[in-house]
Amino acid sequence: MMGTVVQRNLEWMTPNLVLAAAPFLMAVYLFAWRRPRTMAWWAGVVVFVAFLPNAPYVVSDLIHLSGQLRRSTTDLQASALLLEYGLLIGAGLALYGGCLFLLRRRLELEGRGQWRWPAEFALHVLSSIGIFLGRAMRLNSWDIVLSPGSVLRYVGVPRATTIVIIVFTFCVLVAATLAMRVPLAIHDQRRSGR
Repeated sequence: MMGTVVQRNLEWMTPNLVLAAAPFLMAVYLFAWRRPRTMAWWAGVVVFVAFLPNAPYVVSDLIHLSGQLRRSTTDLQASALLLEYGLLIGAGLALYGGCLFLLRRRLELEGRGQWRWPAEFALHVLSSIGIFLGRAMRLNSWDIVLSPGSVLRYVGVPRATTIVIIVFTFCVLVAATLAMRVPLAIHDQRRSGR
């Protein structure tokens, strides 16, 4: 029974991981090398921002875990589920952190280091809203282009519960990216101390 649950999870986790990797690949293309700021580059940045919430979105997939854990019949099955979800969430957050790292580094290299925190703050806010729209409203990144009316339908005065969910998601994203920075800061400190 558990083998089928793990297999069924892989059927939806795999496409979610591919979507989580898409903004990272875009960030590599856009920010890893110095590129001229053409209209095509700016269009790429807009697409990157639209797809960025897909990376941390996998954290919201935890809603499936509790039911699956209740149905597991052995500790081994529960451990397999925890490992599977842990890998999914770890990969999504690492891809999100990688996107932000590439953007921060590009801004620093171009002498625009003062924009690192405002840019990251804005991306956390937009990603939190995107995650909410994806999980609660079942919208996708491509709906911005293919069905903008369905996206605009949710623009307006949000409910209090919506704000709480978005703020909570924002706090999770900030905490996760700050936690990922600790090893990078230690690494940078060791390199500069040589």
